Amino acid sequence: MERLLDKTIVLVGCVAVMFFMPFEAAQVVGLLTSLAISSLHEVPAVPRVVRAAMLVAYLAVALFVHDFSLFIPLIAYDCMRAESWIVRLCWAVSPLVAADALPIPVIVFVYVASGVACILSYRTTQRLQERTRFLALRDELHEASMALELRNRDLQEKQDYEVTLATLNERSRIAREIHDNVGHLLTRSVLQVEALQVVHAEDGQIKKELEQVGSTLHEALDTVRRSVHDLHDESLDLRTQLTSIAESDRTLSVDLDFKADDVPSAVGYCFIAIVRESLANAAKHSDADCVHVSVIEYPAFWRLTVHDNGGASDKRLAFDSFSGKVPDGEARKGPGIGLQTMEDRARSLGGVFRTDYDKGFRIFVTIPKETA
Repeated sequence: MERLLDKTIVLVGCVAVMFFMPFEAAQVVGLLTSLAISSLHEVPAVPRVVRAAMLVAYLAVALFVHDFSLFIPLIAYDCMRAESWIVRLCWAVSPLVAADALPIPVIVFVYVASGVACILSYRTTQRLQERTRFLALRDELHEASMALELRNRDLQEKQDYEVTLATLNERSRIAREIHDNVGHLLTRSVLQVEALQVVHAEDGQIKKELEQVGSTLHEALDTVRRSVHDLHDESLDLRTQLTSIAESDRTLSVDLDFKADDVPSAVGYCFIAIVRESLANAAKHSDADCVHVSVIEYPAFWRLTVHDNGGASDKRLAFDSFSGKVPDGEARKGPGIGLQTMEDRARSLGGVFRTDYDKGFRIFVTIPKETA
């Protein structure tokens, strides 16, 4: 739009000069030709070399058709946009050659108008370049801001994850401390009170008081047990624990897909043990570099799948290590202890445990909600 305004101003000046000159058909041809060349100069699809050649060709024709010199200011505007200094200044030759055929005031006007056109072209070029640089800088700053925001979000999520994991570990530690210390002291106190009841069985008053103390100790012991179980259950966040296992594995890239809510602690510990054993076996017995772990909750059951990307060359070794199935002609071994342990854990909760080989070894576990 800015260049269109500049060229309109230059064109109005060139057309105004025509009213002070005798009318010639060459003037109309020069006007139309300069307009066509100037318009094509704004088309990005036209190669730069072609645009420069059209400018030079017009100026060459102006050396012989002097009326073309009236519209050199419009051509000079586009010449200033060329990279070569020769093309930028070649417009000054044609008006000088036409000085014998055109009035001196017209020649002076052509030079003045061409100088103004060059100034306008240079100013607009600089403004457009500054605008382009400004937009590029703004885009870079916006991109950097988005990257920083994403980085901050990742750091915040990681911090929240670490805080959650530390909280769960602390709950588990407190539960162990209460169980190992307070629980044992209360149990010993209960035994001591019961022993004193036997010793003073003949003294009804003392026996009655000891029974009250024993009842209080039993109640305290039950309360401690419930608190320990509550802390122990709350210390399990299956998503956090599986994420921690995935991040701690340095030999495999673990992709975790977790879509479950309120997984019971018994099911959670079962899934954690199976995932640990599966990752260890994948790293030990397969050339897999990626393992996909999926935990999904359905209306009637929870499902766990662990699928590595071990190649076909590892099929015998994977089956040999896990289930004892080997190709024909090979010695058959017994089931792997690791696989048997995982199966026992799943079946203890009423679940189903399956293994197969599909572009890698896969473990499939489902635990019904009604039995869990």
